[in-house]
Amino acid sequence: MAEEARELVAQAGQAAAQPAIEMLAEWGRVYLRITDVWLARGMAIGAFYLANRYLTMRAVRRAVERRDPDNPDQPADPQVGLEAEVDSLLVPVIFYSQLGYQYFTSIQGGPFLKVCLQTELEKVGYKEPIDVSVERWELPNLPEGGAGPMMGMMGEERVLGWLAELPEKTSILSTAAGDSGIPEDVSSEAGVSTVASREDVEEKEEKEEEEAGPSQTKQARLQQQPPVQVAPTSQQAELQEGPLKRWRAGLLQHEDSPTAQTWLKAFSCLERGAAMLTSGGYQEGEGVEHLMEGFILMELLSPDYVNIVLYDQSWLHLDKTELDRLISKQLQANPDSTPCLLIQALQLPEGHNQQQALTHVIDVVLQHGETDPMYKHLADIYFTLGYTIWQTTRQPAPALSVFASALMYRSDHLLTLYFTAWCSMDVSVPQAIRQFHHYIHTAPTDDPLVPWAHCFLVILYGRQDQSVHRDRILHHYNMAQQTDRNRLPVFPPAPSGVTDPARRVYEQALAQTFTSDA
Repeated sequence: MAEEARELVAQAGQAAAQPAIEMLAEWGRVYLRITDVWLARGMAIGAFYLANRYLTMRAVRRAVERRDPDNPDQPADPQVGLEAEVDSLLVPVIFYSQLGYQYFTSIQGGPFLKVCLQTELEKVGYKEPIDVSVERWELPNLPEGGAGPMMGMMGEERVLGWLAELPEKTSILSTAAGDSGIPEDVSSEAGVSTVASREDVEEKEEKEEEEAGPSQTKQARLQQQPPVQVAPTSQQAELQEGPLKRWRAGLLQHEDSPTAQTWLKAFSCLERGAAMLTSGGYQEGEGVEHLMEGFILMELLSPDYVNIVLYDQSWLHLDKTELDRLISKQLQANPDSTPCLLIQALQLPEGHNQQQALTHVIDVVLQHGETDPMYKHLADIYFTLGYTIWQTTRQPAPALSVFASALMYRSDHLLTLYFTAWCSMDVSVPQAIRQFHHYIHTAPTDDPLVPWAHCFLVILYGRQDQSVHRDRILHHYNMAQQTDRNRLPVFPPAPSGVTDPARRVYEQALAQTFTSDA
């Protein structure tokens, strides 16, 4: 009898252990090769690894691995192997499911993985530029298209949800605690918070929005910006001649606004660059860099805006033929002139050619390093690449990966924060809500997209239980109205495609309020 009991216990133990064994079974693996840009065999990174094995592997793990916060006892998937080959650092990456494989291929297919690896290695002392490639794919046979039995709609949604978390993860990685604009009660594990902490964050931010002044995060962000030289009086500013005089005039009564100050500085850069080009007969390329500074300050980097500002009669009204000739001449003399490469890329129609051109600009800037004049604007270039990918493909995964790369270089890049939330709306409603709150918490109150963000929060809360989120719906709709009324005169109002759906949700919530009061 005792022997039978022991056998039953053993069988039960084996049955209980079986799921864990299956969970830990290796689904497949690849090998990640990390090399030095300037050394074909990667001797420097190999030597660094031999001298700093633990630090190097920890850096690689932080860049590659992902743990499921809902299942903390499970291993990371993908997971970095324990040992690496020194020959240019060949690191095994192990998958325990096709979901882990799909996540890895998503971050590896764009610039995010390389940027994240470079950042993490710099933190542990290795500051040389690297190249990253993948080889020796050891995977089970996949059906045509690469989607195995574990994928499908639910698996794809989970992977997209993980990708939507990347920007918050990179914000945490790239800034010190408390400096990223993410409140301290947010979990640092892939940017995921508990339900309770998320609600606390939202309530805290809603209170801040009702206060007159900007939050501490916004104030700190503004203090980091260089002082903007503006005219001492409106009358003197009006006397300043230039092609953008009438646009400057619209901001003169708002000189205390941080957004107005930024745009006034942008106008100054644009006018200075245009004057240098025209006065020199389009013979010297120095003005191109000033033009790029202006565009980046305005955060207007789509082809439509760039071409209007450069050539429209109400803007700079430059000669396109002459400017194109000058850029071609400059690139013949210096094919790696990144200001010329960038202004050329920004004028291309959104599509595959522009993606290739922007990717080339990024590659050249990274090769030059911090000495390149466009290095400080990598976040803007990555954002533009992600935006054109989204406009071209309407696929959130590659766009979110590139946006995460932008935030590795500047965690408070407002357009990236906003469009990350926007791309996440069809991926994860809670994640999109959280990211719109992050954007609003970081942006000046007069940033042109703040009213849009409040409208989208109304719409997103409306997709959930309106009886639970009624107060938030009413709050954000009122904030959308208020911030739209206070917008600067150079910005258009939020479009009806955004405001009308928000208004309908607001009216439904308002009707519920009257019903409950009755």
